[in-house]
Amino acid sequence: MAHRQIPASLSRRIGRWFAAGALLLLLRSEFVPASEPVSQEAAWVAVASHGLDERAVAALERIDGVERRLLALRAYLRAGDSLARRWSWSERTLADYPSSAEGRRAAADIDAVAAAFAARNPGSTLIVNREPRSFERQLAHWNENLTVARVAASLARALQHQFANRSDPPAADELRQALVDWVPAVAAPLAAPGLSAHGQGRAFDFAVAQHGIIVAGLDAASARHQWDAAGWTGKLHAAAEASGRPFEGPLQSPYEPWHYTYVPLQ
Repeated sequence: MAHRQIPASLSRRIGRWFAAGALLLLLRSEFVPASEPVSQEAAWVAVASHGLDERAVAALERIDGVERRLLALRAYLRAGDSLARRWSWSERTLADYPSSAEGRRAAADIDAVAAAFAARNPGSTLIVNREPRSFERQLAHWNENLTVARVAASLARALQHQFANRSDPPAADELRQALVDWVPAVAAPLAAPGLSAHGQGRAFDFAVAQHGIIVAGLDAASARHQWDAAGWTGKLHAAAEASGRPFEGPLQSPYEPWHYTYVPLQ
């Protein structure tokens, strides 16, 4: 009896089905805790993260909930070749940074911005958060933040809609492209764990105080009102420029008019 040759397209489809099944068996030890059901989204994370930087893969394993992992994966993919350069420093490096030559220059440059601001805005002072944000803190914030959860859920829904009624699972390249191309209606308020500029000690948050009372703080929901409408966004930017020190800002996505990055001269 002659054997019929399987069409190449069907062969590839069967291969993807088997690959997806094998992935589901591996997901338990990779990305999904025993208490969490294996899902389509978990399979997407496993497929799209293949070959990713080992630090990012390790971070994904520690993120709570598959939707948050999917959102973090999007950030890691979008970082591309810059991921290694942007990745958070170790606890030891962060602890040593303030006493390093660059750390001391950064402290002096922050003081220069504060002095320029005070001279231009009598009665107002800048309060600066100089504390770095370790990977562990970034991870905890990502796992707890409710807005991150909402943005992550909207990403999962978008992918479910995009890949609905498919007869075979999407390939890795297709998944990665879908993740990179997706644009949220509202940006997540935090960088994915490992990618925060605060993780290298080179990002600083400024607040404005008058008579000891914060009038422009670090609340994202109040940014437009407390900063833009009140004029503090422009005044802080003007002070940073007037100081002549190497600060870039404010951060545009997510929008944080108080967030400036220190860019030391090489």
